[in-house]
Amino acid sequence: DDGALHGLCPRDMSASLGTLRRMCGHVSARMVVAAQRTKGVPTGRIAEVRIEQFAECAQVEVRIAVLGSAQAGKSSVVGVLAGGPGALDDGKGSARTLVMRHMHELETGATSSISQQVLGFDGASRLLNWTEELARTTSELCASSSRVMTLLDLCGEGRFLKTTLAGLTAHAPDYALLCVGADVGITAATRLHALLAAGLGVPVVALLCKADVADATSLGSLAEATLRLLAECGLPSPLYLESEAELE
Repeated sequence: DDGALHGLCPRDMSASLGTLRRMCGHVSARMVVAAQRTKGVPTGRIAEVRIEQFAECAQVEVRIAVLGSAQAGKSSVVGVLAGGPGALDDGKGSARTLVMRHMHELETGATSSISQQVLGFDGASRLLNWTEELARTTSELCASSSRVMTLLDLCGEGRFLKTTLAGLTAHAPDYALLCVGADVGITAATRLHALLAAGLGVPVVALLCKADVADATSLGSLAEATLRLLAECGLPSPLYLESEAELE
């Protein structure tokens, strides 16, 4: 065999694709026939098949849409949480490179697509993404987790609003995490995202990011402004937590 492609007759092609489809069904995978062609093949036809294996997550899943204006720190928060022990940000955006999908996102720092990252928790509520030196795959996390949280990193720039709307609707998030950067404060995009989440009935959790670049007085003022924003959007009064123990 010199590696050259040899085609199949229509009958054999149909039987082969049927066998492959049944095999995918046994391993929780999806099969898509991308193309079939006869050009460049001595006899018969060949097929290009794409196979995607689904992670088997029978655990309880919570989906969280990460919202906020551009440069508010959304992708960095997601990258640190999902990336493991070595994912702490260096102050120059290193954490966000772990979740960005396209070269232009890496170059500009602006998210233009929907990036999904999975957090796995065991029965004691420990974050499994941080229990090993090397990051686990999605399948490994799902297999060893009691609960799973999917973070949907959405776009902050107005020109990608359609993509953000797709994340808030088609991906059916259970909660929204509204990131407010301490350096940029509440912007028009912050208000719009809060209104969209409120209008769709998605509960909102507010997170003040980049707290290290602001003093205590500025952070206090920003927290009060954020609470006013949530109230203006018609969202319920927030719960005040002063320690991690209150999360129990």
